Amino acid sequence: MGLINEKDLEAVSPLFRGGAGQHFARFLMHLFAFDKVNRLYDNSSKYSGAVFAGSILRDLGVNYVIGNAERLLQLPEGAFITVSNHPYGGLDGVIMVDMMAGIRPDYKFMVNRILSMVKAMNENFISVTPTGNKINGITATSMNGVRETLKLLHDGHPVGFFPSGAVSDLKLSTMKIRDRKWQPGILHLIYRARVPVLPIRFFDGNSPFFYSLGLINWRVRLLRQPSELFNKAGKDHRLAIGELISVEEQQRSGDIESLGLFLRKRVYEMPLPTTFIPHDKFILQGTCL
Repeated sequence: MGLINEKDLEAVSPLFRGGAGQHFARFLMHLFAFDKVNRLYDNSSKYSGAVFAGSILRDLGVNYVIGNAERLLQLPEGAFITVSNHPYGGLDGVIMVDMMAGIRPDYKFMVNRILSMVKAMNENFISVTPTGNKINGITATSMNGVRETLKLLHDGHPVGFFPSGAVSDLKLSTMKIRDRKWQPGILHLIYRARVPVLPIRFFDGNSPFFYSLGLINWRVRLLRQPSELFNKAGKDHRLAIGELISVEEQQRSGDIESLGLFLRKRVYEMPLPTTFIPHDKFILQGTCL
């Protein structure tokens, strides 16, 4: 079954049509690890939602650890929003669903077209469709996703965002990995929702080679992304939970641009915690509580 096959590539370009084209497609899928991604997906395809996410992480040998985990046990019962930086470009979305939907099964995360291909996580995904690598708010084709998000929040369900809408970049001026400018459309949605916001920061990310490819072209970097899933085993991937931001505190920002700067600051200026708890121990602890 898998996520992507030769026919999918054929639909993208006539280069992959016919016998020779199909052979070339198989070669590229192997070269860029799409065949490994397909096997990974198939191994867990009998599951869905947070259970699927957990199965994927175990299959990859990925462990993540949580700083300030106790804040996850103090979340409101109704609607809230999570905002996070986006250094992995895929794995961080899986981690967010594994962690948050493990606490609130009704949690949904807004994702782009690529992650929305993971049908086994549809119950926890809200799909939007950014245009290329340049995202100027939410496009008209994504309005259904926006309406779904607002309805979920209105009905008391939690929702998550990567406000950048795309994987973080290497900033040559600072030599740091940072999100691009956060999307005005997402910030407008947060401003309009008027629910508490939970900032979450990922402290790790992909390989330096991955980010350096972005200096050449974002499409070249995108081809590397599947391979990045398979170099994360045996490491503790660190994330931290910030303090919940009330609606009143958000409204002090005055306008959408100020709110975006405020929320981004709350993510990126979050200090590295002195202690972390492995996510599997936290889930067990949370279940007992």
